[in-house]
Amino acid sequence: MKKTLTAAAVCGLLAWPAFAASPDVEAAIKAFGNVASNPDKLKTYCEMSKTMAAGGDEEDEAKIAALDKKMEGHMKALGSDFEKAFEAGADLDPDSADGKAFDGALDNLDNKCA
Repeated sequence: MKKTLTAAAVCGLLAWPAFAASPDVEAAIKAFGNVASNPDKLKTYCEMSKTMAAGGDEEDEAKIAALDKKMEGHMKALGSDFEKAFEAGADLDPDSADGKAFDGALDNLDNKCA
């Protein structure tokens, strides 16, 4: 019985890294949590989210340039850690474990804007 429990524990420990998110995604999740816990940064993020939504179907190049400038300002206000975290999601497969963890963390942050 003791050998069975030991074997099960070892298998569980060996399987753990397969379920863990990559270091970049872990850092992104932490950065999103930091924004969520800071009222000023959360307000900035929510404004940025509205800016992104407003520019979704825009075709006017002058308006796009203005929105880009506004987005850069929001990113600067949120800090380099957030910017790096936000960009980490660009290459993730949304169906992968990392993609799901990243999207879930970003969804949690978005939900705080409601």
